[in-house]
Amino acid sequence: MASADRVAITLDVDWAPDFAIDHAARLLVAHEVAATWFITHASAAVERLREHPELFELGIHPNFAAGSTQGSTPDAVLDHLLALVPEARAMRTHGLVQSSALLALVRERTPIEVDVSLFLPHAEGLAPVGYPLETGTLVRVPYLWEDDAEMLRAEPDWSTAALARQASGLAVFDFHPVHVFLNAATAEPYAALKAAGYPAVTAAEATALRHEGAGAGTAFAELVEALTGARGRTVSELAGA
Repeated sequence: MASADRVAITLDVDWAPDFAIDHAARLLVAHEVAATWFITHASAAVERLREHPELFELGIHPNFAAGSTQGSTPDAVLDHLLALVPEARAMRTHGLVQSSALLALVRERTPIEVDVSLFLPHAEGLAPVGYPLETGTLVRVPYLWEDDAEMLRAEPDWSTAALARQASGLAVFDFHPVHVFLNAATAEPYAALKAAGYPAVTAAEATALRHEGAGAGTAFAELVEALTGARGRTVSELAGA
């Protein structure tokens, strides 16, 4: 495996039910593996993440798209999320929405120092990059793997440990708690949950839709197992922030 000081697990919470957040968190805690959680909302499970500061970094996952439930303007979205996660120093935008003006606003108005909104699938030689803005410098940490994007590949590769081993630079992975819980290999289980009223669904309803075989859940478990004893890193640790 690439040196564990270059490997990071991240999770976009994406309004996931508490049972899905807890499911992923329990595995990480049991193996003493670090992770960065990009938070979308307040919940009891999010509060439980704070019980493990030695492992977990909490960042924000702002939804700047029209109709966002987090706020009607970028300023309002940022204010809303930083009220929930005042300790946040890292972010990944929902839908990877970004622009120079938006990043400058984030750097000017918030304590965010690290952005993880650059997705470069299966890329080699990745490294943190300082991005100069009129309002300061933002460290951008690119990532090379995302569970829902892997579903769209002609030949999905769920062997995350092998990808981490082969990476010549940073190996930052992005998971979604709901896909990990479902062990989703396609979009269908999540679509079925949405039709059932997601996120207001039960663990039993989600369990009934779990995929058997290789998928986001097995990919997550494999990477956590590979990092056991080595911990991995949070994105702020990778960035030196």
